[in-house]
Amino acid sequence: MQLSKSIKWFNLLASVLLLGLVSCVDEADLLDNRDQWIGSWTCSEIEGDFAPQTYPVEIVERVIITEVGIKGLYNQGFNFTVIGEINGTSIVIPTQVIDGLQIAGSGDLINEEIILYFNADDGSGTDQVKASMLR
Repeated sequence: MQLSKSIKWFNLLASVLLLGLVSCVDEADLLDNRDQWIGSWTCSEIEGDFAPQTYPVEIVERVIITEVGIKGLYNQGFNFTVIGEINGTSIVIPTQVIDGLQIAGSGDLINEEIILYFNADDGSGTDQVKASMLR
């Protein structure tokens, strides 16, 4: 009987501690700080195979609060959407293939300007691009 009571108390204590651990989520991870990224931008490629070229880009929200869609990057038109992952004032474009074009890169938002470095490869070779994006 005493052992059974001890086991019940142990299970109760373990459950409370486990619940406390599971509910410990850093609130900073839940903040949606995409607002400074969302909107219409003018992308000017400074370096790369097609530089200099300038074209419109639209950055839109995605369902996951750390993700955005970048429409029109690499002058591919607004039906071409690249996924970017936002962390404060930095963006990472994980490697992805859209319409046969492999693209990946990263950048930073500094004083209302995005400086973006990305690689684009359509199978004929990698174009290393540096771009400036302004509103």
